[in-house]
Amino acid sequence: MSAFAKATNARVQGDDVVFELETDGVTRPFEISGDALRRYFGATDGTGSELLRAFDAAEDQIRTLAKKTQWVPADGTIKLGAGDFDDE
Repeated sequence: MSAFAKATNARVQGDDVVFELETDGVTRPFEISGDALRRYFGATDGTGSELLRAFDAAEDQIRTLAKKTQWVPADGTIKLGAGDFDDE
């Protein structure tokens, strides 16, 4: 597991990767869909190893998007899907 995956406590849950990321001093729960990881970040299938490999490849984009969501009020997990990366 990469440093990014370890630092964010990333784990595969179904067809998604769930993780925690700190933005502006607040750690928030996130989830990125397997669909986004396959479409934009090179996951070749839905296996855990492929999803985590693609999650690592998406580190910069995930961090950028997470920073943009820091002002979004959310009581639960912030879900990132393929549509969130369309203009990347």
